[in-house]
Amino acid sequence: MNTYHFSAERSYRETLIENLGGPGRVVLTNVIDRGHKNGPERFELTDKGIIIVYNDLTDRKITILFARVGQLYSRFGDKFNSLAPGLQRDIKAKCREWQDLGYNEL
Repeated sequence: MNTYHFSAERSYRETLIENLGGPGRVVLTNVIDRGHKNGPERFELTDKGIIIVYNDLTDRKITILFARVGQLYSRFGDKFNSLAPGLQRDIKAKCREWQDLGYNEL
């Protein structure tokens, strides 16, 4: 199930991602409680440099991000460094590709 925000404002990202072959395999998960009234958010990073954000209490999808390199650290912190070096490099390359294509601005 998706949140209203996702359904009304972000579902086009999901369509684009599907046209690009899907979001990829989830390789890292982190939960952050930023004080949102609806509870903590769960961030799932895929091997294609895509971050899927869920409400951790309801499991509803909030948004999908074409990640920027900085978001890898702001959403996952030191956990990102625990990934294999080659995987880190590949994900960062995808993030730069998304940024070059302007997808993170959509």
